[in-house]
Amino acid sequence: MTTTTTDTDVARWVSDFGTWVFGQLDDLADLLVGPLSARSPRRADLDIEDRCRAMLADPQTPVAGAGAVMAPGTLADAAYWLEWWTTESRGGTTTISKLAAETDPRAVGFRDYTELPWYAKPFESGQRHVTGPYVDYLCTDQYTLTFTQPFLVDGTFAGVVGVDVLVAWFEERLLEVMDTVDRTCVLVNATGRVVTSSDPTWVTGDLLRGLPVGAWLAGEATPQADWTATACTDLPFLVLTAR
Repeated sequence: MTTTTTDTDVARWVSDFGTWVFGQLDDLADLLVGPLSARSPRRADLDIEDRCRAMLADPQTPVAGAGAVMAPGTLADAAYWLEWWTTESRGGTTTISKLAAETDPRAVGFRDYTELPWYAKPFESGQRHVTGPYVDYLCTDQYTLTFTQPFLVDGTFAGVVGVDVLVAWFEERLLEVMDTVDRTCVLVNATGRVVTSSDPTWVTGDLLRGLPVGAWLAGEATPQADWTATACTDLPFLVLTAR
């Protein structure tokens, strides 16, 4: 007998996944606070490599990138710094490597990461943030969801910790839940952009226009003829189901 899933079940699955991800980020931030509390901390003091590599090497973990991004001026030996690792699978072999991003503001290839949403939003709000879905040309070159949260050292913003999750992985698991909903089911972000959908009419990155997504996320019951909306707890996502 096939069990029918509801939009609430889908939203709960997404929320539970977010809880797991941010739990990993809490652990990562805890590793940084001690070393960065020391006087004049340096890049070599950032003892998170083993933790990041363990996440990336675990085949049960959906993480494709992990690390920390420092607030300018936090480190004594680097004005800007990304302590970040990525993973790539080819021919059944997984390779983990440290991201070699240009962090010298004087260099031609420098890009000020403080202007990017996965850094800027947590800095401005002091809250957790999910960026995406977007094509991550810096790390994965695929549609990605980047989960970030700020961390403080002695009460001062010191940067963000984060992980990248490939939308392809996320979609594969979520569709197993969505496919048992008896109506078309679409997960969208705070701008109405599709994360994944049970209906191939909409694919990752499509924009569902004209919907009061912001009002729905705010908990306002705005009438809508075609869709019902269920918010995902603590995440900027909505589960939309066709009426």
